[in-house]
Amino acid sequence: MRLLIQGPRLDNYLAKCHEALRTGLAAIFDTRFFGKGYAGYGIGKFRCHDFPSIVRNLFPDNAPDWIFTQNIQKSPWELVPRYPGLEKISAKKAILLADYWLLAEKNLEGLPRFVETYDIDLVFSYFPQPLEIWAQTIAGPKLRYLPPTFNPQLFNDWGMPKIYDIGFLAAGTVDPVKYYPERQHIHQVLMAQKDLHYLWAPHPGWKHHGKNAPLVGKRFSRSINSCKMFITTGGIWGNANPKYFEILASRSLLLAEEPVGAEKLGLLDGVNYVKISQEDVLDKIHYYLEHEDLAVEIATKGFELVMTRHNCYARAAEFFMTCLDEGVPNAAGRKTA
Repeated sequence: MRLLIQGPRLDNYLAKCHEALRTGLAAIFDTRFFGKGYAGYGIGKFRCHDFPSIVRNLFPDNAPDWIFTQNIQKSPWELVPRYPGLEKISAKKAILLADYWLLAEKNLEGLPRFVETYDIDLVFSYFPQPLEIWAQTIAGPKLRYLPPTFNPQLFNDWGMPKIYDIGFLAAGTVDPVKYYPERQHIHQVLMAQKDLHYLWAPHPGWKHHGKNAPLVGKRFSRSINSCKMFITTGGIWGNANPKYFEILASRSLLLAEEPVGAEKLGLLDGVNYVKISQEDVLDKIHYYLEHEDLAVEIATKGFELVMTRHNCYARAAEFFMTCLDEGVPNAAGRKTA
């Protein structure tokens, strides 16, 4: 399958899930990229100003089967294509919806309007809630749940010494964030415990970071890997954010709020992660410090779960099967992993 991915290169952006998905897609499809940071962008023939010219230049012989664009949010509540002419492309078209909440609050009609105007075939969403929010609109039948993923070259078991009892690195811990009130509460509780070796730090910022930035990418995974247990929460929406998968992949015992859609993700309390609340998190920490063998067993099962079902190559296969259900003009173009 020939795939055109449009959007800026994101391998040095804080959130590694975006580029992880592209890494998986590029491994199994004839994938070509167009966006700032990719080879040739803005040079010679790659100075394209609309989607038809992008397609002609990247696929001069055979048109792509699918166009996948992540670069659709001009603001958190406004959807605008980066280049004109998307609706003129005969290839099937998919977009990715990430931070849906402000769009749902401030511009509910924005997504259906975008889907209709630009003849979008599929809307992939990192979270399941949009499938319900827009169910009764023209976008409803086109929405598909495609959870965040991770690149095992960045998130893995690095065999780090477990020098911390517990870690919690997330927006809303040190500096309050209204969407995550539980995080600051938990952080303050943990800060008051003198008997716990606790790893925490200010959030590094939603921006681009060099490969040597502390607590970003592989260095973030190694920090998680150095903790016996690691916390994340879903905030007011109950989202299974990327850290759910990144913590499990970094082979630390995941202590987390039960996210929406936990069963579909294979998350089972006491089996491959531990369900917590801000009221019982401290009790859970002490319990698993006293039952270290059980903690290791659960962490191992969590690691096996994500390495099997949620790594970027498995997620790319989900993407392919979803596209296949919609019809692919030339599925024979698929490469082998």
